[in-house]
Amino acid sequence: MSSNIQLWAGSPDYLQWSRTQIMPFSEKRVQFLVRLSEALLSGHYSATLIALGFWLRESQLRQWQQEYAKDDKVILAPVGRVFIVSPSNVEGLFAYSWALSYLMGNQTVVRVSEQLTDDQQALFTLLESLDVQTAGLSEQAFISYDKRSDWTLKLSHWCQLRMLWGSDQSIESIRQIPLLAQTQEWVFPDRYSVSILHLTEADNAKIPKLAEGFARDVSTYQQQACASPKWVFWYQTDDALQQRFWQAVDACLGDVFPANERLVASQYLCALGGTEVFHDNIKVIDSATVLGGEQHLRGVVGQSQFSDLAMIATQLPDHIQSVAAFGLDQTAKVTVVTRSNVRQFAQMGRVLNFDKVWDGIDLTTILSKKVRL
Repeated sequence: MSSNIQLWAGSPDYLQWSRTQIMPFSEKRVQFLVRLSEALLSGHYSATLIALGFWLRESQLRQWQQEYAKDDKVILAPVGRVFIVSPSNVEGLFAYSWALSYLMGNQTVVRVSEQLTDDQQALFTLLESLDVQTAGLSEQAFISYDKRSDWTLKLSHWCQLRMLWGSDQSIESIRQIPLLAQTQEWVFPDRYSVSILHLTEADNAKIPKLAEGFARDVSTYQQQACASPKWVFWYQTDDALQQRFWQAVDACLGDVFPANERLVASQYLCALGGTEVFHDNIKVIDSATVLGGEQHLRGVVGQSQFSDLAMIATQLPDHIQSVAAFGLDQTAKVTVVTRSNVRQFAQMGRVLNFDKVWDGIDLTTILSKKVRL
């Protein structure tokens, strides 16, 4: 293997793998993920890795399996060879997309950043340990390499599906490398996420819990995840309730965001026409429209007030991903969906909880194929 490849876990012989004969939800692969889940939940791991362990618990895997077992008119089969390029700003995301590819029976190569985080190193160490015991990673590889090398080209020609996660710039760069005509591709580029809140006096007692959830949504990954809310749209909500909410959020955050980053971010949005209305542990900038939607800011949230939900929908940027919502029923959500590009709703405090349906796409569907009988 080339010296400029770093193998973190799995098999080094991925370019020589023969055609896989493993089917989706094979018992061996389910049990490998169950063992991974149990190890993460019982060991001394970070909250991020514990969340991964909970997501991979056996009851969840079996539920997914049952969803696909109901269709007797097709055979579910793997895509085959999958090449996943993971983002550098959300360190654990690669594990979720890999786990779904693995569960669907695919041979998978995952490229991660050359500079591993502590969580990534801990996860790879655990995967290697489980592989020694079970040989469960014989058709999987987690690698790093210099982006200037030709390995992206080699793996793009090797795979049958290329899945790219990252910034618009990094994805556009990789897409300059052509795929073979029969190769599929799915991309997950920059996204923007918001909250839409509809509070009444009857919700006053719920504000501390909502604020706690919002603080978790913005503080995890320092607002750099695509699903992290960057703007709050207040729908028919009194100013006094808004103020109580921000005070409660402030109490939850503490000094999560460095003061200088909060200052720079707020000054930037104010220079674009916003007005600072709250300025403690998080800066809140008021504006009639979304500002700085293309920037990756930390410690600042914009806000706007509307009495018409349809008007809020028209304010959402084209690259909108998630809406963390409170006080909206299904009819209200349909109003937003039909007037914007929103791809998913989430409860406050849970916008970063990964799901197999992500960014408007069922990942298990694109990582498998349905063979009609």
